[in-house]
Parts: sequence; structure tokens; C-alpha cells
Amino acid sequence: MKTVLRTAAVLLALLVIAVAVAWFGFLKPAPPPISAADRARLTLMPLPAELELRDGVLALTGGLAPEFTGLSTPRLERAVARFTDRLPQDTDTAGESPSRLRLDCACTAAAYPALGDDESYEIEVSEREIRLTARTETGILHGLETLPQLAHEENGQWVLPQLTLRDRPRFPWRGLLIDVGRHWMPKDVILRNLDAMAAVKLNVLHWHLTEYQGFRVESRVFPELHEKGSGGEYYTQDDVREIVEYAADRGIRVVPEFDLPGHTTSWFVGHPELASAAGPYVVDTAFGVLAPVMDPTREEVYAFLDRFFGEMAELFPDAYVHIGGDEVVATHWEESERIRQYMAEQALEDTHALQNHFTVRLQQILAGHGKAVMGWDEIMHPDLPAEGVVVQAWRDHASLWASARAGNPAVLSSGYYLDHQLSAGYHYGVDPGAIPGAVTVEIDAANWRGWSGTLALSDEVYEFDLYFFGAGEELRGIMTAADVSTGIPEVTREGDRLRFPLDTRFGTVKFDVRLVGDSIMGTARIAVFDMEVVGSRSGGSDMPDGQPLPEFRTIEPLTPEEEANLLGGEACMWSELVDATTIDSRVWPRTAAVAEKLWSPRALTDDTDDMYRRLLVIDERLAQLGMMHRSYRDAMLGAMVPPQYLEPLRTLVAVLEEDKYYNRMALYGEHLYTTTPLDRIADAAPPESYVAYRFGQDVDAWIETRDTAALARLREALETWAANHERLKPAFAASERAREAETHSGHLAQLADLGLEALTAVDSPLGAEAESEELFSRAQGPHGGTILAVVQPVRRLVEAAAEASATR
Repeated sequence: MKTVLRTAAVLLALLVIAVAVAWFGFLKPAPPPISAADRARLTLMPLPAELELRDGVLALTGGLAPEFTGLSTPRLERAVARFTDRLPQDTDTAGESPSRLRLDCACTAAAYPALGDDESYEIEVSEREIRLTARTETGILHGLETLPQLAHEENGQWVLPQLTLRDRPRFPWRGLLIDVGRHWMPKDVILRNLDAMAAVKLNVLHWHLTEYQGFRVESRVFPELHEKGSGGEYYTQDDVREIVEYAADRGIRVVPEFDLPGHTTSWFVGHPELASAAGPYVVDTAFGVLAPVMDPTREEVYAFLDRFFGEMAELFPDAYVHIGGDEVVATHWEESERIRQYMAEQALEDTHALQNHFTVRLQQILAGHGKAVMGWDEIMHPDLPAEGVVVQAWRDHASLWASARAGNPAVLSSGYYLDHQLSAGYHYGVDPGAIPGAVTVEIDAANWRGWSGTLALSDEVYEFDLYFFGAGEELRGIMTAADVSTGIPEVTREGDRLRFPLDTRFGTVKFDVRLVGDSIMGTARIAVFDMEVVGSRSGGSDMPDGQPLPEFRTIEPLTPEEEANLLGGEACMWSELVDATTIDSRVWPRTAAVAEKLWSPRALTDDTDDMYRRLLVIDERLAQLGMMHRSYRDAMLGAMVPPQYLEPLRTLVAVLEEDKYYNRMALYGEHLYTTTPLDRIADAAPPESYVAYRFGQDVDAWIETRDTAALARLREALETWAANHERLKPAFAASERAREAETHSGHLAQLADLGLEALTAVDSPLGAEAESEELFSRAQGPHGGTILAVVQPVRRLVEAAAEASATR
């Protein structure tokens, strides 16, 4: 999160036709490069570009003997050593000869990875040999991350499937931003996150090094920057070199960010002469969009920055330096008569033009040091050079595409903000090549028909407008719901029956409706839920007295040349509400879903259920790599309650989620600072509960197929939750921090009782329907900065039982 004032739209109800993904182009996608049968056997993440499994396996009973048949470099040898340490092997291998791992790198060594490197590789696994081939060191590195994910136990031994795999990334820029300015992250945090990034083939660490709250890198040219601006928490230049080399060993570029001209208080503590308003300054401890801003009118400022970036250019080898450029508060510029006079002399019409003037000067300074500029989308301006400037879009997709149209390479972060605490499935639905809510279908104003109506799911009713254009095989449509218009490029018509899919971030909604006179009626199905569709004619080219055709927000597809400017994306971990203890839990495993979206072919990233199947496997692998996204929790909970209450508190917290966006800030009022401890229930709770996800999967399996194994798991979970509240009551009385979850604990027990009744009762378990509905309403509310994640799955279970009872 950049600031508490950053825009955060309220998350619409999960099953509502909401923010839609408009697919670029109008042709049906080609058949997927991996068959459904092969995909079902894989737990790889990200999925490779092409793969074909064969019968048979390669047994690892004798281990692997690496052999370089092409280039061998120290970097590759270190990578092979890491690979062999991680590859599972059977311990009893006496007398077994090892299989051969042939590494064929037909390349020359590079000092550091760079944008545009060939990252492709091929793997061939036969009965006794693995062959890994690539044109670059980076390709070999990626292949060595894939192989351990292929290993699995079969008949009591570790094996690799025999296969042919060809892999390459969809986008060349696949990053993770880590903000160390607001809360300090020690070196070991960065190093272990680099290991996790490599495992899922992310290739850019975007290191946000300066903020209002801290200047985090040593400058030997201007030592007062870090000495006065960091509170003693900064990376030495030796630390930076170690991290850069560690990243390069894993095929990862390091792009530093020095946020300018706003977000700059920490610069001014040691050098107030850089500021637009007189000091003195102190490092900020509160969060927000603050007023301090650099003075873009003084040549002394540019001379200072020239020397500073000259030093940093030697320290950071990547071709890009991020200059921030976001959320510039112009108050100090507007209040300064001297700055206003400068703007008049330079014919700068407003403060945005003044910022662009500053950006262009920085671009020239960095070019002089062999660096290209990257900045947040606020740097976009008609006079911004296209060459040498990458734009990072955090506000919306529209700025991403606008940058690409202007000729600026562009990177997407809108929709990938990890500090919003949204689900992996939500992030998985975000694509740089598709603008949510944009209509790309062709609108025919001379041949159209429209309906207005409602979508009803249980007691929830939502209005929609539906429009169809053309006829026959050329029939297409637009649906508007929740103030969002979504194109429908494919419509199948059989007589009066219309069937069409509507792609949303929450899944594909499948419509099956009939036209009866001036009415439209039928169903819209998402997952296992059916919504009733009812509507009537509202207008059309055949109805002179009907409503006129509205104007839709239409966006032309990018040309191939413009589309080539979409470099990829970055997940962003802003640190107002995370520290070194909790950061892993907010980054992983959700970032693996973003990594797959940016690496794998688009045709393979539309199955959210399959993504979760594999995400739960990578979650365990990340823990084995040393990530602390799960292990930190017991220590935090153990500090809240005596040992005898740890297990039931763990059970409760496992089905909680941190409240979405920045809602938990209400816990602190005006008392949230960089020094505020992040050790509450909201910090121990995950951003997404996979216990609740699995429970929901079992609920759906029981409803759909009466799966007896799912039923057994449901009973076990519900019985545990039903008894858990009584076990925790003494802990709530004794612990103020634990008490923040007491309301959720009570609701969980009540929901569990209702769920058990749904599994066993002959009559409707709803009892008094109003009372049950009131429980669901109360239980889904936030408490202590968290929400209870099992409310909707229990509701589905209860409603299905009620429906079954009503039909008996």
C-alpha cells in the first residue's frame, strides 16, 4: 500500500456480476498447450508453456549425477548445488547408480540478468536421464527450479515423470515490490524472499528504498542521508552488493526505487536544502500522503541528485532506476512565490507540468549514468519522453494501456496490491492484456435490442441491462451490472434460447435464457450457484419508443506494436501494516498466483480452481524453502495466551482473514505509527484462509455429489469449531489481544452448530429463517481487524439442506 489515502474500491459480493475481464480480441483461444489429463497430474507453479507427459518415470533412488555438456560457470555450479540439496531422494540407495542430469547451456556468461534475456529452457526426462537445455544461464536456472516441483513419491520411491517440456515466459517483467522504507526489513528477509521468488520464476526485485519514514541505503557521498534519515536501520553498500549478487544467482534483477519528488521527508532530515519549504525536518513516524516535496527549481538540487545517482549507478547494475513520482503534494510548490515565478518563466501551466519538468531532468541525469527511468503512472505527461522511460500503472489498467499507446513500456501493478488482503483468485483474474470493465465488442447502433431486469441469488437482487447486436453467428452483446459494462463476444442462439459466458474476476458466469415475447428469463450459473434471470424489453432499433442505446466505455484493442509495450507486472507489498515478522505471510503464497499469471500462457491461466489445487502444494514447498509465512504465527499467538489455549486459538485464527483493503486501520484511530507493534490477532490471521477454502470445497463436493469423504471432513471440522469457543473462553478473559477475536469465536461455534444440523436434520436446519439470516449477517462483519472466512460456505451448506428438505 502506498498510503492510507490510496484509492481502494469496496470489494463487491463474490457471486455478483461485478468487475469483468474483457478479453482482448475476438477469436476463440487456441487449444491449450497442455492437455487436461496432463495438467491434472501436475503440481507445477507456474505452469510451463508446453508439456507432454509420457508413460514411465525416472527413479531417484540413486540420486542424480550432474554433467555440463555446454557452458559451465560458477553461477550455474552454485545453482546445481542448491538444486541437488533440495531434490528429494531415497535414503537407502546402496548399490544404485545415479541417473544423469545433463545441463546444456549453449551460451556465454553474463555478469547480471537483464530485461529481454532469453529465459526459455527445455527439459527431456527419460528412464535414466534428464536433459536440461537453454540458451542462457537464466534458462538453466529456471529449469532447475522446475525439476524439484516435478518430483513426487510413487510406490514408495521418489520419481520424476518422463516428459518433454518446453517453457518460456509470457512477459519479460515479473516482479515483486518490497517496501522497506516504512517498516525496516533486515537483509535476511530480503534474501529468503529472493529464494521464494526464484521458485516461482519472478525475475525482478523492486526495492522501495526511500520514504517519508526512512532512507534505507548507505551513501558514502552524502552520508547524512542514511545517518540522519534511517533511525540507524539501513543497508550498507556491502549489504546491497550481497543482495544483488544473491539475486543474480537466481536470475533476478534488482531495481532500486528512490521516490521523488514527493515521499521525501527522510532526504530532508540531513539535507533540508533539497526541500521546497524551509525545515527543519524529522523522519515521519505517521503514515499518509504528506507535504514535503523536493524543489524542482534549483540547479543545486539537480547537481546533488547527479552526484547521488552516480554513486547509486555503480552500486546497482540493472539498467533501470525507479524514481517514484507518485502522490506528489503540490502545496509547498503552490505556496512558494519563488516556485510560482519559476513556473511562469518556464511556461509551466500547472504543477503537473512542473513535476514533468523535474522528471525529464532526472531522466537526463540518469541517462548520463547509463540508466533508464521507471516511475509510477503519475509521471505520464504529454511531454514525457517515450524512449528510456518505463511507466508502472498502479491506479488502473487504463493508465497501463495509455502508456503503451504513448510508446512507453509499461508494467502493471493495479490489481496486484498484496496489502489489499485480497484472495489469490482475485489476483489471478487480473491480466495486463485485459482491461476490467472495458467493452471491446463491436456496437451496431442500427441493429440492437435491449432488456432491463434482475439477477436474484437467495435474498439478494441485482439489476442489469442487457444489449444484443447483430444476428446469427455475428450475435454479440453487452451486459451492464453494478455500473460496469462487460462485452459478450460469443453468443449461441437456438430458436428463442440464448447461451453465453460472461467472464468476471470471480469466475465465468454461464447464462442460459429464453426470449418470450418482450420478456427474458432463465438462469445465470457461477460455480455451483444459480441466479434467476428475469427481465423485459427496454429498447431497440425495432422499438422507436424504447430507451435509446446508451454510450458504453469502449476501448480499442492495442495494436501489436502497442501490445509489445506491455512488459508484464509486479505484485506490491507496501509496509504500513507489515513488519519483518509478518511480511512473508502477506506475500506468500498469493504471489505465486501473480507469478503464474505473468509467466504462463494466457490459455492456461483461466482455471482458478486448478490454480488453487497447485497453490496449496506450492504453499508447502515455500515453507520447506524457509519462508516464515506460516511458522511465525504460533510464536505470535503463544505470546497472547498460555500454552493450554494455543491449539484452540490456532484453530480459530486459521479460519479468520485480515480485513480487506485498509479497514483494519480503524483499530488504531489516529495512533498508528511506525513504532506501533504489529502483534495483534489481525497480524496473526492470514490474508486468505486456506482452511476455509478447503472447507468450502468440501461443502461444494457434498452438495454436488454427496462425496462421503467430504462429508467426513465437514463433520470433523464442524465438531471442532462447535466446541472451540468454550475451550477459549478463559483465554479471552485473560488476554486483551486474544479478546479481539472473541466475537468471531462465538459466531464460529453458532455457525458450526447450524452446519452440523444441516448435515443431519430431516427437516430444514434453518429453523426460524429470520434468526439464521441474522446470524449470517452478524457473523460476516469485521471484528478486531479480521473477518470470519467460513460464513459463506456454511450458508451454502445450510441453504442446500433447506432446499433438499423442501423438496422431500
